[in-house]
Amino acid sequence: MNHRLVLAGLAATGGLLTTAFLQVAVAAADTGADVVSATGADAFTLGSFTFDPFTVGATGGDVEGFAPVAQLVGAPPLLELGGGIALGIDTAPQSFELFAPSTGTDLGSIDTGETVTNLLGLTNTEFTVTGDTAADGGSASDLPTLGSVFDAFNLGNGYENIYTDIAGTNGGADTVTDTLVTPMGNVNLDSLFGSIDAAAPLQPGDAFTGLEAGDSSIGADAFSIGGFTLDPTLAAGGEGFDPVPLLTASPPVLDIGGGFLLGSPFDSQSFDVFSGTGSGATDVGTISTGETVAGLAGLTNTELTVESATPATGDSAADLPTVGSVFDSFNLGNGYENIYTDIAGTNGGADTVTDTLVTPMGNVNLDSLFGSFDAVAPLQPGDAFTGLEAGDSGIGADAFSIGGFTFDPTLTAGGTEGFIPVDQLAAVPPLLELGGGVATLGPGFSIPLATQDFNVFDGTGASATEVGSITGNEDVTNLLGLTNTEFTVASATPDADASASDLPTVGSVFDSFNLGDGIENVYTAIPGVDGAPDTITDTLVTPLGNLNLDSLFGGIDAAAMLDPGDAFNAGLDAASAAASTIDPLAFLGL
Repeated sequence: MNHRLVLAGLAATGGLLTTAFLQVAVAAADTGADVVSATGADAFTLGSFTFDPFTVGATGGDVEGFAPVAQLVGAPPLLELGGGIALGIDTAPQSFELFAPSTGTDLGSIDTGETVTNLLGLTNTEFTVTGDTAADGGSASDLPTLGSVFDAFNLGNGYENIYTDIAGTNGGADTVTDTLVTPMGNVNLDSLFGSIDAAAPLQPGDAFTGLEAGDSSIGADAFSIGGFTLDPTLAAGGEGFDPVPLLTASPPVLDIGGGFLLGSPFDSQSFDVFSGTGSGATDVGTISTGETVAGLAGLTNTELTVESATPATGDSAADLPTVGSVFDSFNLGNGYENIYTDIAGTNGGADTVTDTLVTPMGNVNLDSLFGSFDAVAPLQPGDAFTGLEAGDSGIGADAFSIGGFTFDPTLTAGGTEGFIPVDQLAAVPPLLELGGGVATLGPGFSIPLATQDFNVFDGTGASATEVGSITGNEDVTNLLGLTNTEFTVASATPDADASASDLPTVGSVFDSFNLGDGIENVYTAIPGVDGAPDTITDTLVTPLGNLNLDSLFGGIDAAAMLDPGDAFNAGLDAASAAASTIDPLAFLGL
């Protein structure tokens, strides 16, 4: 067996993170008790390789199987994201032994970083090659190139979308394939997705190409938005956008890069700022922005948040975008772009939000649809629970009932009632904002990005009895202006006259998606005790009565870690896609 444990990027983070990882990531010596093989229970074939996942056993030797992946953010049962890259570290490393599909010859092993997405119970797993070790007598050329990407989206009933992106060498182009595996044969989708290069960093400038007309006299990459012309400058000097590395990915559907950690941007981009457009524009200073870049099925969205502003000599801060302002462009192609701006108010004034659909035939004002979507303001977790507060106002104005308990949120400062606002992790306004979550940077080392304390009452309304308090780790999602809040119980403290059994179990998940007009989807996942299965419920609360949706979503367990192996159907074999491909039109019956 040939493999190695790669801890790439740890030295760069230094100090505390390095120490924490080295304490927990000690690989035992290989004792020869290896069970990894081309015919292993978890082995699967993609492209030119058969992959068999393995981990290092506690007593040495390699154990076949995937390592579970902790959630980064969640909005169950709709969406859960796990893995990805934080602070330059692959938060979900996974090793594979590789074999030749036709002969079963051992080619060596690779180390990868994973991203796992659960969408309505369907699992997508992406892994990117970060290290390799050739088998004895072999070479690195027998293995996938470093940086190559493999992705499987399990659609169920024998259907899978398989995406591969083999990184080019010596400046050569990457090789991208996309295949829909079906029980009737494989459908080649390269014509749809072959241009989506998940092995390359994201290009923020791709979102603004439709806004550059008339600004070429300032710079080739200059574009106009929100009454300003912005000309990007490279960190190393000169004009242009710096590429943005991935934070999380599910290619070819979704890639997200940049984003924020505890309010600080992962990636920054500077701009020279001009007042007006075209040849009449005047230089008024510079700004530095934090970025979130999203690739959605090959279409690029870039959000810019102004972090600092420096006026030019003779100008003032009033001539520049307000610090905190947001500019966003979603390039829909063929001259269509959705332009969202949110100019932060000053001295307590209201933010100014606009949304415009730019088209070759003219612009369409969408303020009436999206003008209430405030990407400058932090996310408000309490907006998810407004439909669940009836009957609990005697406990507190923000108290709500879910899963047989009444929760009353308390602020950290002073213990007064209320929800703590949550900073964005990543945003694609006005479509989507993600906030909170837990960054798991290694076994036993994680950082909650948004915590919330609650006083807990047994029962609802006037008859509810206080039994203690909990601390929850929160995820907040804003989808087209609708708020979803999930909290996972991190600790529980019973009152003096109560016991731990009177409180929600640590690890329990409570989630509410406020659909408006008194309609909410309420999801709970309560961990089982002493090996018992977790208890999952899903209820659609409506003004006309409640609807039990356990039959639809009872199999989605947000209290458990994500299983990357769920993305790979048993016996998955996409090795001979080209040989077995059927015509897409014939597949659709056209």
